[in-house]
Amino acid sequence: MKAVIVSIGDEVLNGDVADTNAAWLAERLVELGVEVAYHTCVGDVEEHIEQSLRYAAKRVNLIVASGGLGPTHDDLTRHAVAAVADAPLELHEESLAAIEERFRRLGRPMPTQNRIQAMIPAGAAVLPNTEGTAPGFVVQIGGAHAAFLPGVPREMRAMFDISLAPFVLALPIERRAVRAERLQTFGLPESVVNERLGALMQRGANPLVGLRVSGGVVSVKLLASGQTGEAADHLLASVVGEARRRLGEAVFGSGADTLELAVARLLERHNATLAVAESCTGGLIGHLLTNVAGISRFLLEDLVTYSNAAKSELLGVPPELIAAAGAVSEEVARAMADGVRRRARADLGLSTTGVAGPTGGSEAKPVGLVFIGLATAEGTRVERVQLVGSRELIKDRAAKCALNLLRLHLSKAGDWGR
Repeated sequence: MKAVIVSIGDEVLNGDVADTNAAWLAERLVELGVEVAYHTCVGDVEEHIEQSLRYAAKRVNLIVASGGLGPTHDDLTRHAVAAVADAPLELHEESLAAIEERFRRLGRPMPTQNRIQAMIPAGAAVLPNTEGTAPGFVVQIGGAHAAFLPGVPREMRAMFDISLAPFVLALPIERRAVRAERLQTFGLPESVVNERLGALMQRGANPLVGLRVSGGVVSVKLLASGQTGEAADHLLASVVGEARRRLGEAVFGSGADTLELAVARLLERHNATLAVAESCTGGLIGHLLTNVAGISRFLLEDLVTYSNAAKSELLGVPPELIAAAGAVSEEVARAMADGVRRRARADLGLSTTGVAGPTGGSEAKPVGLVFIGLATAEGTRVERVQLVGSRELIKDRAAKCALNLLRLHLSKAGDWGR
């Protein structure tokens, strides 16, 4: 089975809004055993939408489109579909009732213009919208099944998972079983990950292995296909195991795991408490950790000690040490980690101090230089990292480098629970 993904809307075509829908839909379709032939984007011009649909219907079995189902004058998808499928728009009473009920729950009457959202091409299969007002629908265009989903990502994703995915799986078309896994890594550049994976990255291999970089995290996507689910599972498991072996401690999780989630799991495993003192990262480590539910059991405090006075008054860093070594130094990072651990009576103390830029650097201490301290009962270590980029990027990477240092320590620690 082959599919085309169509994104509809001037805001996507003109670059005002990133087309995240197409990427998400492609990933989900591939996981369902559907080959994606191409993506296309078209603006809010009825004639252009019609042309795009006619072209796609001659080339694939499945069209999945998103956007243009709203209640405004430029939401023209339903009109274009009615013309191409030769199926006049009809009022779908159940959809109208659902839209009215949604507005009733919001405590206000339904605007008259929203009635157009319940106008569906005759004979279409309706896809209910559990997250918004616009229903989706599936029609036949030539030899292709064509599905139309809302453009709002939250609504589109829910509709796909609840209604369209089962529809696609029920189509009487031969497909190979597909299994996917994603490994999350940190601390290795994309080029090094690629080099370590070596022949596993060979184009056309099964499983297919690809890399994606976001926020300093290199994700390794592995996609296996087979005649049966069991065959695909076997192929995937063998290559995932080999990829983990080659990447070693750089792998911190799988699926949608984040670095902060990996750290939280390790803190829980060791029943260890943590205190953090941040300077150049400005509270970002605490922000990331508090995105994880239940972290309050392990994170005792996070202090932003940005000034020299705060480092001395709150952490006990001697003013003479700051004067001699500088606020951005191995010595001060060590004293900060020791100080926050002692202050909170925590098992672990983590600190950051650095030059986030764009000013403030020197030849000896350039912009992007960061010292990360980690204090434990066995002693304190400091890691020096040199980062490049904007102020915001340096802060982000420094926070993640600190979390990664903590992760690596906890991964190697014994079961020394309190």
